[in-house]
Amino acid sequence: MLKKIEKGNYGYMSSNQKRNLVLTAICAVITVLLMGIGYALWHVKLNLLMVPAMLCVIPTANYLVAYLAVCMFSSADPERYEQVKAFDEAGMLVSDLVIVDEKGGRNGMEFAVIYKNGVVGFQGTKKNSKDMLEITVNDTLKKKSLPMRLKVYRDWNEFIKRISDLEAPDEEAKKRVELAREAMLSVSM
Repeated sequence: MLKKIEKGNYGYMSSNQKRNLVLTAICAVITVLLMGIGYALWHVKLNLLMVPAMLCVIPTANYLVAYLAVCMFSSADPERYEQVKAFDEAGMLVSDLVIVDEKGGRNGMEFAVIYKNGVVGFQGTKKNSKDMLEITVNDTLKKKSLPMRLKVYRDWNEFIKRISDLEAPDEEAKKRVELAREAMLSVSM
């Protein structure tokens, strides 16, 4: 089976999409096989194997919906990840996020670097709403009583320039970084 990468880690979107697509295909094949075997044995459409075949339609639909919900988002470019990998090793990086606002709108964010005073994000696609992303995350951080704010950049060079001065958090700041990470993941798919 495909290796499961946890939400917030680099490669999550691609891994999640592949996993849901494979599980959809497996469930669909099982459904068709059960229907085919039942028809071959009893030569009628309504037979004993039709019940488990129809019950297999439910997980098939669930995996398909999960795949379709995130199919328009993808993992960030590996070369870009290499440039921010040091922040991942320091526990400051959250990757491959699909932030869901209170109305159900989904916005992708490739990277977010969390430091002791705030969050700096990168959203490479122009089709998503940068403002809605900032509003949703900032509201969540405020609800969690974290005095931090998200600032999203669309230009990679500006993003790299902004995060280049950030230092690894000390022990006290690590707790805030972890709380902010949990808050961001709570509004992410």
